[in-house]
Amino acid sequence: MKQKLLMLAIAGMALSGCQTQAELQTAMTEAKPAPASVKAAIVRDARDYLVDPYSVRDAEISYMQFNKHSKLHWVCVKANAKNRMGGYTGRQAVEVVVRNGQLVSNLPNSPACNSPSLKWQAFPELEALRQL
Repeated sequence: MKQKLLMLAIAGMALSGCQTQAELQTAMTEAKPAPASVKAAIVRDARDYLVDPYSVRDAEISYMQFNKHSKLHWVCVKANAKNRMGGYTGRQAVEVVVRNGQLVSNLPNSPACNSPSLKWQAFPELEALRQL
């Protein structure tokens, strides 16, 4: 158990760009909802990223965080979608990194997305892919 917590702490530090716990907590406190342009970019890219983007359900997006060391923003997206076998995978989390309003990378199953301090909101725009 201690080893898992240590690994989670190390992964969190790596993903947070060497932010201290206090800086990370401040960033989460100051977080704002993701802008419509970032949400639209995530929806657009989900069509290529997911095996079956038209099956998305239970989607949520975190408030946008800012890492002042790396000068990057990031959000987490949780959703449930079908895999190649046609079965639902269960809700999976993906950290999406944003630079100057553009999506630059993602990290599936990021430990940062499991932080209890993250604020979440529904992401109906992603679920709307079902209606295309």
